[in-house]
Amino acid sequence: MKTINAINNIALHYARLPQHPYGTPGKLHDFRVEESFLTVLESALKEVFDHCPLGTPNIITCAGILVNKPGHHGLGKAFDLDAIFWDDHQLVTNNFIHQKELYLGIESFLRKHFGIVLNHLYPNHADHWHVDTSVIVDYHESSQSETLYLQMVLHYIYGKPVIIDGISGPQTRAFTREVFNRLNINTPITTKVNYLKFLEITGKIAFKLSKEKVTPIQLLENLETVVDNLQTADKHAVSQALNSFLFHDDTSSWLNTIDDDHDLEAVIDSVLS
Repeated sequence: MKTINAINNIALHYARLPQHPYGTPGKLHDFRVEESFLTVLESALKEVFDHCPLGTPNIITCAGILVNKPGHHGLGKAFDLDAIFWDDHQLVTNNFIHQKELYLGIESFLRKHFGIVLNHLYPNHADHWHVDTSVIVDYHESSQSETLYLQMVLHYIYGKPVIIDGISGPQTRAFTREVFNRLNINTPITTKVNYLKFLEITGKIAFKLSKEKVTPIQLLENLETVVDNLQTADKHAVSQALNSFLFHDDTSSWLNTIDDDHDLEAVIDSVLS
């Protein structure tokens, strides 16, 4: 075991109550970690931030590495990533909906190194990524976490109207084949070399998309996603209010003047060239 408070010279902070509120930079903290797992962490985070358009951050907030609980946390071989802070930007994992492209760019590269990555849509993980090396890196259709990631990038990066439920079925497979064909990647995704290529290309595409200007159309789509995820009791009233706004004559006229000019095909071509 080794005690650390930084990885690749990025400070590791803790930001959980009662000490510090979640979503803030928190305070520098010492963590105990198993040394071979630390090597994987260092390699993974270097690749993430070598590709990330924001560069290397100043702070990562971590909810725990060695924790007195069963599983790889009990061995110091798991990492819970809450948030990332740059000079003038931050990504808080609980805010996935508002930073989908940046979030999924980071996750794509994390998945090249960790066989287990539990993300925002995985039960009880909305406010952090959990990563560990308890299984090898590969894609298994039976894996809920891997299928959630696949469906998320199919929907939010590649614009496919896939249902995001963590269950691999005919719809998910069909959209996956479409995207693999567009990216010039051999199928099936269950072949490791194909999966790794998909992760790298998707990460680069997501990062490029994250650099583009956010338009009012995207902000409305974010709001609609939030509404879709509300509890049933609240969803009806909020949906009615949102629809009243969207279908008002003046609102509709304004929205029709906005050019949502994000060119996914051009971004894909630039990554593949």
